Amino acid sequence: MSACKNVADGSALLPVLISDNDLMAITLNRQLTDNDPALSAETNAWPEPWPVLELSYGDRQRSRLAAMLPNGRAVAVILARGENMQHAGVLCGDGGERVRVQAAPEALMRIRATSTFELMRIVYHLANRHVRAMLQIDAALIEPDSVLAEMVRGLGGQVDMVQAAFLPEGGAYAAGHGATGHQHHHHTDESSDIKRDEAMGKLGEALSIAAHARNK
Repeated sequence: MSACKNVADGSALLPVLISDNDLMAITLNRQLTDNDPALSAETNAWPEPWPVLELSYGDRQRSRLAAMLPNGRAVAVILARGENMQHAGVLCGDGGERVRVQAAPEALMRIRATSTFELMRIVYHLANRHVRAMLQIDAALIEPDSVLAEMVRGLGGQVDMVQAAFLPEGGAYAAGHGATGHQHHHHTDESSDIKRDEAMGKLGEALSIAAHARNK
């Protein structure tokens, strides 16, 4: 059977039609911080270096995700509902599996200004609209949005497109496992997110079941 893959932001998102040559899918159901002693305390833990899963900001906000590692191994991420994957976090499986999460470069809008005050003023207006932003000394990076680009230009700022990993500020009320934030001009359908999570979770489980069945 031939494989069919949808590629997005550096990771190959499934669905995948599994061939007989594919390896068993890895199920990852826990996430630990990079310095957690439990990473090496488990006797069956994979030795380092661990494989790296590059994900866009949007993909890292999922608690259910089916993806492919660079080495071709399929992984099914099934975390607790509402838990987001964190850049530099380590996804773990019950069999000692370890996969490091890394923010993938993606298209972002870089906002600059002719003075620190002007940039601060632009960032104020972005914050007033609850826009996720990654702050640098002389710039702010946000997800592409044509309406916001026009607003920034109207405030005297300059906008250009760059490729970079998106690591936005978490916000004053961000939860410990990471906050997704909210943008007034990008209303997300929560019910659609839940349905997608459920579909991805079922897909990951089905992937693991199919892989195990082939290897009996």
